[in-house]
Amino acid sequence: GGHSKYLLSSGKKIFLICIDKDEKMIEIAKENLKDFQNVRFIKGGFENLEVLLKNEKVDGILFDLGFSKLQLLNPEKGLSFQIDGPLDMRYDTGSNLTAYDILNKWERKDLTYIFKNYGEIKNCEKIVNKIIERRKKKKFETTKEFSDFICQIFRERGKIHPATRFFLALRIATNDELNCLKKGLEESLKVLKDGGRILVISFNSLEDRIVKNFFREKNEIKVLTKKPVIPSKKEI
Repeated sequence: GGHSKYLLSSGKKIFLICIDKDEKMIEIAKENLKDFQNVRFIKGGFENLEVLLKNEKVDGILFDLGFSKLQLLNPEKGLSFQIDGPLDMRYDTGSNLTAYDILNKWERKDLTYIFKNYGEIKNCEKIVNKIIERRKKKKFETTKEFSDFICQIFRERGKIHPATRFFLALRIATNDELNCLKKGLEESLKVLKDGGRILVISFNSLEDRIVKNFFREKNEIKVLTKKPVIPSKKEI
């Protein structure tokens, strides 16, 4: 609820509607924002904005495409290759699809697609073949198990951990993040008042590309920043 607290503390007369898929994050945000009356919480995803808002029109929308550090540090979520936990990765625990299902059950072509397009890992076919060979003998159960396996067969250039982009791809696929973003942006135009603002905080080039293309293609949108606004060194 950090951004929400900042907005609610601005001194301006606003009413804030907070939407999140993770019930635990909503509980934490409610506690952090308990001093404010002008706020409402809804469990759900922004890909369903129109339904969640019940056709209510709003003056502004903030899409925060990141997830919480609390989620990352929670072993049960399985979002980190540095903390051992089940291969879950779901934001919404009510969803049926987990990273375990993708890794152990999806076909070769589908695994290749997500690692190539979501993880941007070139020539990943050999690695996918090794994943399939391994899961025939023993299923991947935990984050550490999969991370260790990737470290044995894949060497990443630069400073990032070899498993980083594999975990990114699995997380995006598990939560269908890119399609949810596309739909959420479309939904935003249905609920935004004339003259309203849309602000998007993105964290990778895949998200950034979708947002830029959307803003560029929609005639009813006027882009207010020529280039994406990036954080200063102090803010980072």
